[in-house]
Amino acid sequence: MIVARAPGKLFLAGEYAVLEPGRPAVVMAVDRYVTVRLSRAGETWTTLRSDALGGITLRLHREGGRLVAEECPERVLAEFRFVSAALSVVETLITERGLRPSPLRLTITSDLTDRDGHKLGLGSSAAVTVATVSALIRFYRLEPSASLRYRLALLATATVSPQTSGADLAAGVWGGWLAYRAPDRYRVHELVREHGVDSALHREWPGFEVQPLRPPTKLRLLVGWTGQPASTTGLIAAQQRTSTQAHSRFLTESTRCVEALVCALEADDPSWVQDEIRCARGLLAELDAATGAGIMTPGLVALCTSAEAVGAASKPSGAGGGDCGIAILPIEAAHRVAEVYERWAEAGIRPLPLRVVQPVEETE
Repeated sequence: MIVARAPGKLFLAGEYAVLEPGRPAVVMAVDRYVTVRLSRAGETWTTLRSDALGGITLRLHREGGRLVAEECPERVLAEFRFVSAALSVVETLITERGLRPSPLRLTITSDLTDRDGHKLGLGSSAAVTVATVSALIRFYRLEPSASLRYRLALLATATVSPQTSGADLAAGVWGGWLAYRAPDRYRVHELVREHGVDSALHREWPGFEVQPLRPPTKLRLLVGWTGQPASTTGLIAAQQRTSTQAHSRFLTESTRCVEALVCALEADDPSWVQDEIRCARGLLAELDAATGAGIMTPGLVALCTSAEAVGAASKPSGAGGGDCGIAILPIEAAHRVAEVYERWAEAGIRPLPLRVVQPVEETE
């Protein structure tokens, strides 16, 4: 049996702007994981099992060269849509290489939820996609490179969510702290359409860049969860209502802020990092005011203001509209962590004990 897992993610800065090709963001991999266990099936069906929704199963068979799901509730299909997309993309690749897809059994477990099964906003869709791709690469003995895992995961994700930036996928593949710029997904789609998956994987993807960052040593990262799930797709659609001029200004200012943040992290300068975190929060607040997207929910505002009251720099992490926020303290102010947590508890914010992690070891 092959076992592969991928971590969740948090954004430090650059949300929304990173949707534009070549615009930077800083993203981190955190120590909550999706695990995929894969083995060869003894029958002609590919069977997917997940601990989501209390435990669900989906069977797929090949028809006309593609995977087709058996009849089942829509919620089951929706739960497995990223896994199914990863299977389809990898099987297209191996078919192009003259190999024959095999019926498989995949079992998926996740700790990117709370005890009641509520998602924490840590990028579970990306993590399950990366973990599935990683397991399939090893099963079919493809080249085990980070670039291949990322590119296959992005191709799979884009079939389900075309607007994806892929930053959460990069976090799942490379781990740690990353500066990331998204490729032009339209151009990538055209490469696949014109040349096939295998050729597209080896061509230049315009705009794409990933830069592992040296882990800062003088910062304490705190994470809080509002308990309110966010609809990333809906928030992205809402922010696109901004005027062209306002959107252009947002992109310019976000790029400046994130590039400065990368320099601050590389310099391991906590005061500078805090300045850029506050800059990033201000830009999200301006975007929210211009679009009415609902990025800065009352819960996230409370999370930020209560952390700022004790000297932390704080902002939403990700699309906003719920889910998580972060706070940054200098390491010498670590004695204030308990006070941040107390204020969060008073505001109904649940602290999440998360650490930034490097790539995980996989087993067979």
